[in-house]
Amino acid sequence: MATGDGLIRVGELKSVLRACMEENGMKFSEDHLDDLTRTLYEDANPEGSDGISFEQLKAHFERHNGLLENISIK
Repeated sequence: MATGDGLIRVGELKSVLRACMEENGMKFSEDHLDDLTRTLYEDANPEGSDGISFEQLKAHFERHNGLLENISIK
């Protein structure tokens, strides 16, 4: 659930990843989606704060060539 503070929480990131996968015809098990979400969240949030900013998430995705080309975030 969004809190209105501008930070992305784990559950919100999972929802975004699920939507991106569906948009691209990808299918992951719930366990794999959980693992992917947790890994991306922790990598984008090395300080371990309560949320990540859009800028942190985008910067993390930009470190992986081609990733942003296949998902719809701006």
